[in-house]
Amino acid sequence: MKISPEVRSRVLKLHKLINEHSYNYHSLDNPTIDDSDYDALFNELLEIEKKYPELSFNYSPTQRVGSEPLEGFSKVDHLTPMLSLENAFDTKDLEDFNKRINERLINEEKITYSCEPKLDGIAVNLIYREGYLEQATTRGDGKTGEDITHNIRTIPSIPLSFRETKIKAPNLIEIRGEVFIDMKDFKNINDSAKIKSEKVFANPRNAAAGSLRQLDPKVAASRPLKFFAHGMGSLNFGKNGLPKTQKEVLDTYVSWGLPVNPLTEVAKDIKACISYFNKIENLRDQLPYEIDGVVFKVNSFEMQESLGQVSRAPRWAIARKFPAEVGTTTIKSITFQVGRVGSITPVAEFEPLQIGGVIVSHASIHNFDEIERLDAREGDSVKIKRAGDVIPQIISVNLSKRDKKSKKIRMPSKCPSCNSKLVKLEDEAILRCNAGKSCPAQRAESIKHYASRNALNIDGLGDRIIGQLVRKGLISDFSDLYTLKKEDLLELEGFAEKSASNLLDSIEQSKKTSLSRFIYALGIREVGEATALNLSLNFKKINKLLAADKEELLEVNDVGPIAANHIFEFLSQKDNQNLITRLLHSGVELEEIKVKTENILSSKTIVITGSFTNIARSQLKEELIRSGARVSGSVSSRTDYLIVGEKPGSKLTKAVDLGVAVLEEAEVLNILQKQ
Repeated sequence: MKISPEVRSRVLKLHKLINEHSYNYHSLDNPTIDDSDYDALFNELLEIEKKYPELSFNYSPTQRVGSEPLEGFSKVDHLTPMLSLENAFDTKDLEDFNKRINERLINEEKITYSCEPKLDGIAVNLIYREGYLEQATTRGDGKTGEDITHNIRTIPSIPLSFRETKIKAPNLIEIRGEVFIDMKDFKNINDSAKIKSEKVFANPRNAAAGSLRQLDPKVAASRPLKFFAHGMGSLNFGKNGLPKTQKEVLDTYVSWGLPVNPLTEVAKDIKACISYFNKIENLRDQLPYEIDGVVFKVNSFEMQESLGQVSRAPRWAIARKFPAEVGTTTIKSITFQVGRVGSITPVAEFEPLQIGGVIVSHASIHNFDEIERLDAREGDSVKIKRAGDVIPQIISVNLSKRDKKSKKIRMPSKCPSCNSKLVKLEDEAILRCNAGKSCPAQRAESIKHYASRNALNIDGLGDRIIGQLVRKGLISDFSDLYTLKKEDLLELEGFAEKSASNLLDSIEQSKKTSLSRFIYALGIREVGEATALNLSLNFKKINKLLAADKEELLEVNDVGPIAANHIFEFLSQKDNQNLITRLLHSGVELEEIKVKTENILSSKTIVITGSFTNIARSQLKEELIRSGARVSGSVSSRTDYLIVGEKPGSKLTKAVDLGVAVLEEAEVLNILQKQ
């Protein structure tokens, strides 16, 4: 059936009208049309789409619940990892955070912070391509989430397409935000479930999570889900230019039709951040949704790029958590655990209690200075809180209820695992066992770390199995994993033919890994995932890392004097060198970065400053390293090139003073493209 231009035009007009009214209602809480008039527009569009199915586009407002139930959730890799946040638990933690920021941004312009309430909801990632919703995923482990597009499309406050504004939609953008349910709506859901004798939810967050994990989008659509956008992942803005600040991004989101928490503000300094926190804490009980703290982010994206990240958290953001719920219980026993690098940690086991909807039964006391401060003893009545609503922590002891016969906890002199003499360094509060891998507990913990998800990712190798392998003398370090045979496993408790084969297959698969994962898996003190990656990018091959001196290590981004010392000492020890050799001889293959050597950037020391339009700083750095360049964080007489973007700051001044050659973005991209 031929469709007239007038009908096509009317469909587009209806899209625009309905989206605009929906935006005013759901995002601005400011309806500009009666419900009956809105329904009339919506029904008109439905009738046209029914008559002309070819005009029923997937971004139409009528397609909120248009898909059939799924059979399951597919896994999706995020274009940019969804990082966690460091937590601050008091004002001092915030001040320390600000101090670290200022120390790293010496001579930079004044630092301002974006401040927003931290919703207790479900983190999601939305991908819009050319302004149209393409895909939505859960956070998952930060790298990989589950595809929940069919359910996200049912949330009225999430636009299927951007509003038309002066700011053109980017080619592609990852929008991060939080899906939540208001407390009033949560109560209504549970009241309805009780009437129908259905399962009730423990809290609004669980209700939101359960709704997003529905295979049938009609079920999700029946739930009053809401959304606030708060962050950004990957971005390709084409020729439009990159946003400069967090505030600019949030304002842009609002113009596109995405809801942003109206309580978000920009603070001029850390004192203003503290005032904002106090204000939100006082408002907490009046808000229609649950929050568990406040998030502070350095407002400038250029500064965020300069600050970078450590492990799974950015340096430029922190979450200030509200004081945790507190409960009272009795300590049953205090034991001592041995960590991967020999640290001795006192652990209190107590009568189980519920805090914040979670049953807890034990808590780390961290170190012996903390035991001395608390004077915690077996049999004591203690107050417990979940720090950051996650980690159980003893906050006080009720001395009035203490048994007069109770005994003070004494610092052990020998390792509870290997009976070796314990040592305590003057500059550390931690007691350590220096027996290393000869200590069964340290062996077990090091093997556990080697097999962990972010290291060699050996599926099925948990605490219980590792404990059995160590006790039976089948493995003494992680190189022995590659000598295990099926008959060895069948002798262990809980193993049958299939489970033994599965574990051996997983061990075999772990042989092919990246250099960064391998470095992380070795378990070197002060070397997390981010540092391991930087080491791999700088040295490219394990033998070059083994040959590095302390000065070379200090040149690596994120490696300070303490980390450099630990890395050098670890790699200098003959036992560790032999361990690495055994791993490589066992068939472990390390993916190495292929570096191009025949170009003008090869072997050059390069510094990057400013923000860039057509490439992210992190990507530029990786491309330079792949070209054989050495990327440094500071300008010196040894610097060959300074690559400058917008707002280059003091590094440009210093480079000019030292006579360092300066390359602009277009020049360096042209060089990289010709290689």
